Amino acid sequence: MKIIVAEDRAAASKCAADIVDHFVRGQRRALLGVATGRTTEVLYAELVRRHQQDGLSFAGVDVYLLDEYAGIDPDDPCRFRNVVQRELAQRVDLRRDAVHCPDPDAPDLAGECCRYEYLVRSAHIGLQILGIGSNGHIAFNEPGSAFDSVTRIVTLSEQTRSDNARFFGDDRPVPERAITQGISTILAAAELLLLACGERKAAAVARAVHGPLCEMVPASALQLHASATVVLDPDAASLL
Repeated sequence: MKIIVAEDRAAASKCAADIVDHFVRGQRRALLGVATGRTTEVLYAELVRRHQQDGLSFAGVDVYLLDEYAGIDPDDPCRFRNVVQRELAQRVDLRRDAVHCPDPDAPDLAGECCRYEYLVRSAHIGLQILGIGSNGHIAFNEPGSAFDSVTRIVTLSEQTRSDNARFFGDDRPVPERAITQGISTILAAAELLLLACGERKAAAVARAVHGPLCEMVPASALQLHASATVVLDPDAASLL
């Protein structure tokens, strides 16, 4: 595992963008796994800037979402597909059919999980972008998730729902369920890139990077991967 501590949050986002930039430019057809959240907002803004100013093209890129809320309206701005469309896809030259995600409105959710698992595995993701939850989750694999888990419906922990409440405001509850790629699905990507910023992530980062392999810290599974890079700002790295 390679750990990079940048001088600040902006530098960390630029460092992560360098890795994505190099990957996209180096592939005729780039298969990119994407995450959502406050940290990735800055990363995607930097990638959009590079598209607009430095000629970074996403025309040959397909993106695959890690997860998606269940039980919210398809047009809800918090739906992860809409977030990725708003923050990245609509601002660069991604093809209309280049964004792939699980469908939480499918009548057969178990079947949909199987469909998306097969789609992601068949794609052979080249680079998977990850965030980390304050409780150590990756995607929506909450503490206790098995390292051999696959795409499935999960119930979100109270901590995750509390952490994500800021996206929904005071008038709407955070969904209780989601579809998520499993840990083994994530580990099947050729390269992993975890970006974490802020003091709230420091304890989770320390447990994931230096703690023992433990299903109660799902992100510790990154220690099993042959090509994982963790990019941090000083606050997120403060307990290393």
